[in-house]
Amino acid sequence: MLRDAKGFVLTGRDRLADAAYARIRKERREPMPLETSVPGVFAAGDVRAGAMNRVASAVGEGSMVVPFAHEYLALT
Repeated sequence: MLRDAKGFVLTGRDRLADAAYARIRKERREPMPLETSVPGVFAAGDVRAGAMNRVASAVGEGSMVVPFAHEYLALT
């Protein structure tokens, strides 16, 4: 899983900026928001780069993942 210099997980379009991602990318589609460099694996809350470190934000991001996971499963 790709991480930034501080160890936070890169998600969504942020991972496109990492040169290592170009070498491991296997998907032809755009990354889904909150999706890690592992296809179909999502990150939310404090572990995610750029996340606001608040419980309410983590809960909101967690609830956002549900439709993304359904969309990913529909693609596979």
